[in-house]
Order: sequence, then C-alpha cells, then structure tokens
Amino acid sequence: MSAPANALWRVNNEYSKRLTQVKVYLQLLTEQMIDLKAGSDDAHARTSAALHYALEQIDQMINEHKEWRYAYYYESLETKRMVQSLNAVNYALGRFLRMRTQHEQRLKDIHALIEHLQRPDPLLTRVPNGDLWTMTQFAIDHLNQFADYVSSLA
Repeated sequence: MSAPANALWRVNNEYSKRLTQVKVYLQLLTEQMIDLKAGSDDAHARTSAALHYALEQIDQMINEHKEWRYAYYYESLETKRMVQSLNAVNYALGRFLRMRTQHEQRLKDIHALIEHLQRPDPLLTRVPNGDLWTMTQFAIDHLNQFADYVSSLA
C-alpha cells in the first residue's frame, strides 16, 4: 500500500473510531441523566437538552463521514474496496479534509456547550471505569484534536 493510501486508510479508521467513541459516551451520559434525573429540574432540563443536541450533531457528522466514504473512499459500493490510484487517494484525502474543516466549528460548539453546563454530581456520573462526564469531555477533546493526528501522518 502506498504512503498516501495508507494515510487515507488511517484517517478514515481513526476518525470513525473517534466519532463513535463520542457518540457512545454521549448516549450513555444522556441515558444516565434520564435515569437519574440529577440536579434541579431546570438544570437537568438544560443539561439533557444540550446532550441531546450534541448527540444529534455527532450523528450528523457520522452520517456525513459515511457519505464521504461512499462517495470518495470506496471504489464502488458493491466491493467497498478502498480507492488505490494516487489521484483518487489524493482526491479522497482532500474531500476528507474539507469535511473535517466543516466539522471543526460544530465540535468546538459542542465542547463549549458541554463545558458551560452545570455538571451533575460526580457520584451520579460515576461508572466502573471512571467518570462518564469526564470521559465524554475527553472524547470530545480527542476528536477536536484530530488535526494533530493528521499532521502526525505527514
């Protein structure tokens, strides 16, 4: 596999992994907030609405990433084989970077939104492997820093 094709493969897989991680944590946190009804009614309602909004935005980004894969990453939908020619790989990478640039502002908005929410009691967001609230914020930050990952491939 050529270096550009390898970079394309890595970019696709890593971005998909990071998007999915944010989605899973947001879903778990949203479900936990529903189950616990943590905090005052007004604060709980704002937090729940913000988490639903963030989840909708991530779902849209996942769908846009899927559309990018179908349009530029695969040679055809039937084979789902990754493009191989240098021109197709470079074109797919270029389209990916444009899509990613469009996602950046939405991710920054999600980060700011969650950062400004009234955090539920940490005892209520605790799960066996850590604090779900902190894990969600970390996953969003990790996705926000995707440009660093792309730079490391160059």
